[in-house]
Amino acid sequence: MRQVLHRGLRTCFSRLGHFIASHPVFFASAPVLISILLGASFSRYQVEESVEHLLAPQHSLAKIERNLVNSLFPVNRSKHRLYSDLQTPGRYGRVIVTSFQKANMLDQHHTDLILKQSKNALACHHS
Repeated sequence: MRQVLHRGLRTCFSRLGHFIASHPVFFASAPVLISILLGASFSRYQVEESVEHLLAPQHSLAKIERNLVNSLFPVNRSKHRLYSDLQTPGRYGRVIVTSFQKANMLDQHHTDLILKQSKNALACHHS
């Protein structure tokens, strides 16, 4: 069985080799033409680097909200601008404001009170 299979494969590949040898122009130019055709069709595609464009639908609420925020609060995302340029030198801290009542914490009275208490706390800390 093995000898029959071996003889059959040898005959098949021998004939294939003679066929390729008798038509060298076709077998030399066909791979080049196929590569050019496939390469030309793939040139229409581009690499998408934004994950948002890949995962979020075109008219999703997240994209609409992001466009609104970007239009209201533009950020200078220049390559020539450093992150350190966005902040002035000095000491900064974060304040987390919570309320036990359902009150508007962003009204002027509460904001002034928070700033006054934080200045007092900072003054006590430095003295």
